Amino acid sequence: MIFYFSGTGNSAWVAQQLAQQLNDRLCFIPDELKGEANYKLRANEKLGFVFPVYAWRVPKFILKFIRRMKVENVSYVYFVATCGDDSGRMDHYFKRAAQRKGWKVACGFSVIMPEAYVSLPGFDVDDKLKENRKLREAKTRLDDMATFIADSRQGRFETIPGRLPWTKSIVLGWFFNTFLMSHKPFHTNGNCNGCGKCAKVCPLNNIEMKAHPEKPADPETMASPLRPLWHKDCVGCLRCYHSCPQRAIEYGRFTKGKGQYLHP
Repeated sequence: MIFYFSGTGNSAWVAQQLAQQLNDRLCFIPDELKGEANYKLRANEKLGFVFPVYAWRVPKFILKFIRRMKVENVSYVYFVATCGDDSGRMDHYFKRAAQRKGWKVACGFSVIMPEAYVSLPGFDVDDKLKENRKLREAKTRLDDMATFIADSRQGRFETIPGRLPWTKSIVLGWFFNTFLMSHKPFHTNGNCNGCGKCAKVCPLNNIEMKAHPEKPADPETMASPLRPLWHKDCVGCLRCYHSCPQRAIEYGRFTKGKGQYLHP
């Protein structure tokens, strides 16, 4: 059983590839958050988690979901995390969460995927050449990982910590989660036509289309007077930003002029 979360599609692709090669079933974590989170694994079934790295850590809402889970017949646990360049000591946070559940983590990996984080200065999507190279290399790496997991082997942890991993995960990760994980900077620019795609693609149904008091419907273009309103359950996946066909969504002043990316 593979539990996964994905915003721009990188982790979804990884989870789907693993499910196909391991003949396993997929569970999308936002959907599972709505239920009781009680599960029973089949005989010899593995428990896997696939997720993106946020601020060199495991996303907080995924750790919260793991705390809620009640899983029977756990014998093999693994994780695969996607990142743009490196993942810091993300593995420490996952192992600690698993330990609190009484689970021993058999193996864990990070997979470098095309960059999607654009919400701070210095961060932007990759150019097409780099994007295509990362996708090719990810496929080869994933085939190797799937073979290792399928054989029920243990003790392999390849998480691409990068430079100064503890500083990134503890110091920068804390700063990011404390001050920068907020729905408030999201807004639309003048390109927004109220199509509502951002609300439709939000994996946590956190965006509501509401009438804008200062922007009535245009009688000539028949553009919608509705505009997106972000609620507090935003996890910062940026799917709304990357999916907007009008390039109308901004995060503060940090995303102006930056690119968009969705897994092909």
